[in-house]
Amino acid sequence: GGLRHIDSTLAKKDTEIQISPSPLTMSTILLPGDYTDSSNPAVKTGPGFYKTPLTDPVPVKAGLEVYKELQSGTFRFIDTNTKRYIPAVRDNVLGVVQSKHAEGFRVLLQEASAPIQLGQFAFANASKKNRVNLPAGAVVYGRIVAADPNIEPEMECVDSNTGQAGGYGELKGGNVFNVSLAYARYLLFEGGPVLEAIGETVAFEIAIGMNGKVWVNADDLKAVWKITRCIEEGQHWPADAVVDNVKKIFS
Repeated sequence: GGLRHIDSTLAKKDTEIQISPSPLTMSTILLPGDYTDSSNPAVKTGPGFYKTPLTDPVPVKAGLEVYKELQSGTFRFIDTNTKRYIPAVRDNVLGVVQSKHAEGFRVLLQEASAPIQLGQFAFANASKKNRVNLPAGAVVYGRIVAADPNIEPEMECVDSNTGQAGGYGELKGGNVFNVSLAYARYLLFEGGPVLEAIGETVAFEIAIGMNGKVWVNADDLKAVWKITRCIEEGQHWPADAVVDNVKKIFS
């Protein structure tokens, strides 16, 4: 999952962009250090767990253990509404370039956090002859590839499975805003009725980072701000009021 392009005429038909909720199974409240069953190698471990090559995943924060069925298989993570984002491998993140150096860029994922590393060649088609040049303040979308506590976290803006951009890279135009980490995960994994209702009204692009940042873009600036308002306010709307509230904002 990289960048989503949501077209108002295709929102319910195109399988690549369709946002279809999948059931979450919330089974256990975990505390840091608790034992968890890691006997199934097909279950991928996500945020909230710490794992080394020689150890089983161990919870590092308190919350609900959630199992999620994705196209790539079963994924589990700890759902908790913390304010501080801790990088975890395979997380989609959205950051702002802080500075450039000889080996790449330093990217801020949160305003009060330490920057992480983005390599010069961690982009599709990047090479010594074809260097990526990002100015300070550029918005980039990628995923975490290294998150060991003993080294600086690192991200990449390329789909390592295909070598293509896959929706990752620099995001130009649009608007970036912050949401809670729990709401960001909900939007990324579930989509929800708010995004569906917006997609019925206007075609737009969206990139959601698990670090609590969201980027949206549309054909005109007024639509961008209306989409932003819908997403920010939508987390407080009851499900049966979503469609009407989106129509009011766009009217």
